[in-house]
Amino acid sequence: MRRALVLVVDGWGAGFLGCYGNSWLDTPALDQWACQSLLFEQCLSECPAPLDLYPHLFEGSHPVGPVQPNGLMSALADADIPVHLLSDDPSLLALRDTTRLTSVETFPKVADVAAASPEETTLARFAGVLLDWLEEPAREEIIWAHARGMLGPWDAPYCFREDLADEEDPAPPTMVHPPFERENREFDSDHVLGITQAYAGQVTVLDMLLGELLATIEELPEEEQPLVVLTSSGGYPLGLHGQIGRDDHSTVRLYSDTLHVPLLIRQPGGKDGLARCQGLARLGDILPTIVQAFGLETASPEGLNLLEVRLDEEREFVLCGQADQRCFRCDYWSLRYHLPDLETPVDEIDVQQIATELFVKPDDRWDVNNIADRCKNIAEVGLQTALAIEHAYRNDLPLPKIPEALRTVVD
Repeated sequence: MRRALVLVVDGWGAGFLGCYGNSWLDTPALDQWACQSLLFEQCLSECPAPLDLYPHLFEGSHPVGPVQPNGLMSALADADIPVHLLSDDPSLLALRDTTRLTSVETFPKVADVAAASPEETTLARFAGVLLDWLEEPAREEIIWAHARGMLGPWDAPYCFREDLADEEDPAPPTMVHPPFERENREFDSDHVLGITQAYAGQVTVLDMLLGELLATIEELPEEEQPLVVLTSSGGYPLGLHGQIGRDDHSTVRLYSDTLHVPLLIRQPGGKDGLARCQGLARLGDILPTIVQAFGLETASPEGLNLLEVRLDEEREFVLCGQADQRCFRCDYWSLRYHLPDLETPVDEIDVQQIATELFVKPDDRWDVNNIADRCKNIAEVGLQTALAIEHAYRNDLPLPKIPEALRTVVD
């Protein structure tokens, strides 16, 4: 019996998991997930706005181009495999009109108030629905569960924040609504610390709930265990690059604190667990991986089967975009820029109009050292390459190879 669960926790960045190198916050359940999963070190969200991302994700196209018809959903529909989206975000009901999901269901909205215990949090209510699903008789289907996560209420018990504070720290903030702030200067360090402690309290609740989810899966016979994907549609900025949080009415600045997301894939029985995969993964690989795990042919021209490929050999780059912002990532470089507008054909854009930021990867994990002025040739070649790639996406053309200059690091 083939079935799959994709759990997308919005606002959950890769920097807040022990298995991704965080030594400040304990995430024992997620560490246990990592022991039973394939962990992808460098997964990028192509677009951190779910309403823009999902129509492309579900068909195998890229968010900077048009949605491709007769894609991944056709392969699943032809095999009579339903794809159900469950969410606590009512805005995702719009996907009923923009995707070919079998169903889209959202939970009734409740008041955003601080919880007295982890079991009373919004994340716990969401996890409860998934636990109920696991206890139902297994049937062939895909459940795509999208939690507001860190973009929903920060309702973890206040003591979780206090436990993360040292004696000399100011008292953590009491806010329940996730903050959104933007400055063109550095934030006060104590202010950022308090918000980080509040955010980490939510991650602690998530870790506890994922522990329950894993324990329930482990109790099932292996043939009834689902293929489980844990990931996020985008991280949550916590003071870097002049931004705290994300807001529906403001485009988040596309740096790695927003684009670098966790990705763990647990196969039934924990097969091939405790494996760390290098190379560039992207969210668009998830559904092709599931489709092929179900024994079907994928119609995605670029999505990869993450259970079989060597990413460092199969993929040279990932292009991320939201509104007019772009982030072009290859093995050794990350280039950030804005398009002059979205109407001009890409091959007619004057590159002299575009200012770039350039970061060395993977060393500069959080994009803090812009070296575009020191490596002007790399920035120019990277921009020309990124624009050529977007031109190909927009016009359904073969993707270009990246030039040799981008395949090395300048000392």
